[in-house]
Amino acid sequence: MTAAELRRSAGPAGGVLARPWLWLLLGIFVAATIVILTGPAPAITSWVTQAVCFAVFAVLSWQLANSRRSSPRARRFWRAAAVSGVIFVAGAALRAIDVAVDPGLHSTAWTAPTALVTIGSAWLLAFIFICVERDGPPQRDLWIDAGTVVVAAAVFIWTIALTGALGAEKPEQKVWTAVGAIILLVSAFAVTHLLVTGTAPFPVLAGVAIGAAAALHGLERALNPQVMNADDAEWVLVIRLLPALLLAAAPCLAELGAVRPALSRRSAGFVAPLVALGTTQVLLIAQLSDEGLDARSWGTAMGTVIIAGLIILRQDGLLVQNARLVGRLDRTVDEVGRRERWFRSLVEHASDITMVLDGHGVITYVTPALRPMLGQEPAAAVGQPVAAALRPVDAERLEALLASVMAGRMVTATDELEVRRADGARRWLEVIATGRLKDPAVVGLVLNIRDVSDTVALRERLWHDASHDPLTGLANRTLFNERAEALREPAARGRGSAVLLLDLDQFKDVNDEFGHPAGDELLRIAARRIEHSVRPADTVARLGGDEFSVILVDTTEAAAADTARRIVDALARPVSIDDHVLRPAASVGVAVSVDKPIEALLRDADEAMYAAKRHGSGAELFHEHLR
Repeated sequence: MTAAELRRSAGPAGGVLARPWLWLLLGIFVAATIVILTGPAPAITSWVTQAVCFAVFAVLSWQLANSRRSSPRARRFWRAAAVSGVIFVAGAALRAIDVAVDPGLHSTAWTAPTALVTIGSAWLLAFIFICVERDGPPQRDLWIDAGTVVVAAAVFIWTIALTGALGAEKPEQKVWTAVGAIILLVSAFAVTHLLVTGTAPFPVLAGVAIGAAAALHGLERALNPQVMNADDAEWVLVIRLLPALLLAAAPCLAELGAVRPALSRRSAGFVAPLVALGTTQVLLIAQLSDEGLDARSWGTAMGTVIIAGLIILRQDGLLVQNARLVGRLDRTVDEVGRRERWFRSLVEHASDITMVLDGHGVITYVTPALRPMLGQEPAAAVGQPVAAALRPVDAERLEALLASVMAGRMVTATDELEVRRADGARRWLEVIATGRLKDPAVVGLVLNIRDVSDTVALRERLWHDASHDPLTGLANRTLFNERAEALREPAARGRGSAVLLLDLDQFKDVNDEFGHPAGDELLRIAARRIEHSVRPADTVARLGGDEFSVILVDTTEAAAADTARRIVDALARPVSIDDHVLRPAASVGVAVSVDKPIEALLRDADEAMYAAKRHGSGAELFHEHLR
């Protein structure tokens, strides 16, 4: 039975109503004891008290059977227990009536209540065995252990109740004595077996009460009925209340919860058969020394032989089970070894790195892929901080990646890091960090690392091709627009920005006279000269044909005008193309503003450029009179 089933078996009241019932039962027992010892009708009091206890058992069992918190197996058991309780009530009530009508001991007065108790016990025992798991060796072992207990109980009953000098006299007494005692003792064993193996449909406290009640009532049945049924023995009548009291307390104890079994399956398989064998051997020795070989000792000897045979059969079954377990264990070990070798081979030959870090970022394990990827020995990396092994160009980026996972803000985090190999070469790595600090098999961070240098290079090349002019290598109109949009950011506001717009004078004549290859070469030379005339933070773009544009950031009108003159002077230097000396010229328009949008600056720069062409000045700074 699982822990969840045990918790669900705790009854609808969760123990709130259990304690009042227990106190009520204790009060009933104390009051009945006083009345039996001092009252005028002790036998009637004893049987009436038993009937009351059995009635309490039936009512509380029916409540547990209808509880939604109980598991299906538990509800089925308590439903059967309620039926048995009703049968027990009938038996005790019938005995009380018989004693009240005729205080003497008659066969009908003794047999009917005993028969009812036997029938109720058999009904409950059947459901106890139904609750046992159906398949596997434990089911077979249970039947062998139960057979051992049955034989031992039969030997005990044969010795005490059937062949003793004070044993039962009438045939029906002997039958119900034997059958009832055997059923009750086997019930006690079955309850104990379920508790010890953890498969009981009731909590341990309730099972102990049920098992103790069955054992005590079984012993009462097995002992001399002429003595145990003597209605004038007051203390015997008081002791007879204990099984009924324990049985009534069982549903209350079930509501109080459960504790874990203290024994294991292995111990449960040895205790009962060995106790049965030892008991019968002691009885046999006592009988042989006292009476010699007679009918009673012959019966005890036969029972001892049967018990010994059952124990041998049980041990043979255990040996077979152990052999199967050993074989299964060997196969499992072989399979685990094979899988371990297979996994080790995968890890040792994997191209990606798997790295485990402790909570402080220190490497506790790293795969051999560290050697070919970063040129470091894995054994030397263990015990070092992860930054010492990866050597990232941006160490703060790696720290931020690990911190997000260590702090629990993210279960998995991914980033691309540029690192240095042991030989100084730079590589790009994709690092996937997964938090496994609470996993007892890892207790750390798992890094999966793969080399993405080719991917990054391809991505950068594609981005460069998409954002740069293929002829000159300058920014194209797309990148120019992105840089222009950056001027709208809050960080760029309030600082002077300038746009320079220029084209080459008489460029069409170069194409017509010397050909388009010469024109292309002139454009490339012009692009290099423009780039060399501006700062690294400035953007130079080819907008199309011989038209170029420059974005100057954080500048002034004077600085922008100086840059424009440097560009004009640089472009005016003679150029030799295919043995032809060319003297290019350019017209540059300059627009500077602190708050104008880029579109307005482009329009102003265009106006200034055409003014420079008209005036032949080379460069013109935009003023409103040029518009």
